[in-house]
Amino acid sequence: MVSKSDVAQVLSYWIDNNYLDVAIFLITSLDNLKNRGILLKKDLDKLDKELRQLCEKISANPEAADPKNKEISQMFKDLHYLELEVIQRISIFIELLAVYYHMIRTNLRELPKAIGSKDINFPLYEEFNYFKGQNIDDIWRNFRYPNVANFSELSVEEKNILNEILKDSANLTLKHFKEVYEFNVNFRTLYNKYKHTLAEQTGIFGIDKERHGIESSVFVRHKVEDRRMKVTTYYTYLIPLSFDTIQYFDRVARSAWTLLQLLIHNTLLSLVNEEKDFVPQTLFVKKEKHKEKLGQITRKIKTYTMPNIEGMVIVKPPKKEDRKKIEGIIKRNHIYRMKKDILELEDLKKTVRVSKD
Repeated sequence: MVSKSDVAQVLSYWIDNNYLDVAIFLITSLDNLKNRGILLKKDLDKLDKELRQLCEKISANPEAADPKNKEISQMFKDLHYLELEVIQRISIFIELLAVYYHMIRTNLRELPKAIGSKDINFPLYEEFNYFKGQNIDDIWRNFRYPNVANFSELSVEEKNILNEILKDSANLTLKHFKEVYEFNVNFRTLYNKYKHTLAEQTGIFGIDKERHGIESSVFVRHKVEDRRMKVTTYYTYLIPLSFDTIQYFDRVARSAWTLLQLLIHNTLLSLVNEEKDFVPQTLFVKKEKHKEKLGQITRKIKTYTMPNIEGMVIVKPPKKEDRKKIEGIIKRNHIYRMKKDILELEDLKKTVRVSKD
């Protein structure tokens, strides 16, 4: 098994088994995911904070809550668009989860190449249905859960406890997938509609005088054509702006982000450990008594490594004779298309640096 300090052996295994670009792609994906998650969390926090401020403003002056009040209407409009952006970000995470999940479970070596629409040569709806139809055995395989019988350092009792923890975690993982699936069923049409047309009606609000509450929703129009019956029907999606809805978005966002983070991290750890058994660094532990026990058990196992790996990709500067041309194009277009992949395999072999610290 890989030594905890033998970084060279890890790198050699990646190169010999055509995993180098995969590993670097997974490492950068984890970093990208972290930053995208921060942006979504900021949006959710801002949505909650500004809705509270608006409610306080209206409570202090109920007469201001007139739909003809342009200032209040604009404040609702701003919140409605922030809510739509949150839905977009969550939907993007779910779409990313579908792409990564499909590639990792079917053809891991092709994952770094899946960066264009033609590379994703499978219907996304089939992967979404896979979310719903999978079972605990699928989770065990796809998230690289170990065969605990291979951990010779553990007693029979410890193996049984670890196996129970893993089963609980797999079942909770299925629960998160179900929540993500349900959100996708309900909001995917809205996600696609918001991308492609200005169909939303925002800034609409009212006061429920009986319950003394503010009622506000985003309305998004949708058209369905039945070509067989030659009938066109128009619908309107109503998405409430409320604290309950924000909490729901926050819960689904955490589920989608965590599933993708665990999937990428576990796949990377599998490669670090030469695709041999390891205990995932993060598990959904159901029972409180198992949390401390899990740490005790994993500390006893010496046959796998749990490093903090950072990959450094060194990009060579352009040749002196090319710099003027590049600078001129950037000055004109504000973008330059390199005729080279930053993850070019032969260059990676020469320049990549992998450290466990």
